[in-house]
Amino acid sequence: MVKFGSKDKRTRVVLLSSIATSIVLMNLFLLGTLLTNMYRGEASYTLVDLAAGSIFVFVITMIISLSLWPRVMDWLESKEKNK
Repeated sequence: MVKFGSKDKRTRVVLLSSIATSIVLMNLFLLGTLLTNMYRGEASYTLVDLAAGSIFVFVITMIISLSLWPRVMDWLESKEKNK
């Protein structure tokens, strides 16, 4: 049963879901860059590149996920109502 309740609770759920999604994707980005640096003989990315890339990935994924999570929640609620 999927019920998110009031709009206030729903906005919190959307924000927390977006933050969690962004953190997961940012960690995947960092893992990829660190593995690339480890497997090459020389450092391909500096610490500044890692920090700037992580911030960029976090901001972009927050923007995208803040627009997608409300649609996902609407879809889940409508799917539950149709049952």
